[in-house]
Amino acid sequence: MGTLAINSNFFPINFERWSGKHTGMPPKFFDECFGDILEPRFKFMTTEALAKRYCKLSISKKWATHRQNLWVTFYDPSKSRDEIISNVPKGIDPIQWAHFVNYRLKPETQERCRKNKENRSKQVIPHTGGSKPLSRKRHEMFLETGEKPSRGKLYIETHEKKDGSVVNDAAKSTVEQIEVGLTQSSVDESVISPNDVVGRVLGPEHPGRMRCLGMAATPTNTFTSNVVRLSHLSNSSTVPSTSSSNYWQGEYTKLESAFKAYLMMKEGSIPQEVANILGSSNPDVASEPDSPFNARGSSGGSNV
Repeated sequence: MGTLAINSNFFPINFERWSGKHTGMPPKFFDECFGDILEPRFKFMTTEALAKRYCKLSISKKWATHRQNLWVTFYDPSKSRDEIISNVPKGIDPIQWAHFVNYRLKPETQERCRKNKENRSKQVIPHTGGSKPLSRKRHEMFLETGEKPSRGKLYIETHEKKDGSVVNDAAKSTVEQIEVGLTQSSVDESVISPNDVVGRVLGPEHPGRMRCLGMAATPTNTFTSNVVRLSHLSNSSTVPSTSSSNYWQGEYTKLESAFKAYLMMKEGSIPQEVANILGSSNPDVASEPDSPFNARGSSGGSNV
């Protein structure tokens, strides 16, 4: 996808942005690329819609980075507009380059870039994950421990330096709360839900993205898929024949977590009436606080 993103024959650099009805990249360009190049060459272990969303987000991010790198490399404030246009990067169509230079030299574009740079400098909690995809990081953690890493463990891993220290004081406070939450948690934290430790510490997710899950993941497709997956337990042919109370208690806990996740996704909280019912069946639920931490809004934390 990185190779495709920097190929101006597939994705020209002279569009002002990736998305946009009048000035953005036409959707047809990506649709043809996905259907003709990506889909025939790769087996996506997910739905076509999710695979397409992931590829689109990945290519758009790499396309934007490629354009920024071109500008940083070939822009010289001491040169005139015509001199910059004449210095065409290798592999770039001269007409596309001329349009791109005109766009970058517009006063409104320069002002937007200045504001974006200022906003990036205000990022409260930077991460240490670099350019490595979170999916690869999760896989590496799985190979090291043999266990599926929770969002809490992944958050800690991507906000610590190589020497084990946390990136800054704001991140340190969050990491400490997550560590306490992982220690005290009575549920399977590897199951992603609005009420896992990351959700409890950092608050509700942004509608269009998920912390610690990377591109393409949203609350809708992540929380819903977990609820649906767990709902098939009663129809599964792999349920052991044992009548052990521990086994069925574990199954109850999974279903209960899925139900609570569904309510959090739809309602934003668990109604007291439902909490009372769950508490009457399982005493641990009644004694468990809904949010044992001082929740922070998603806008104030790292997206990773």
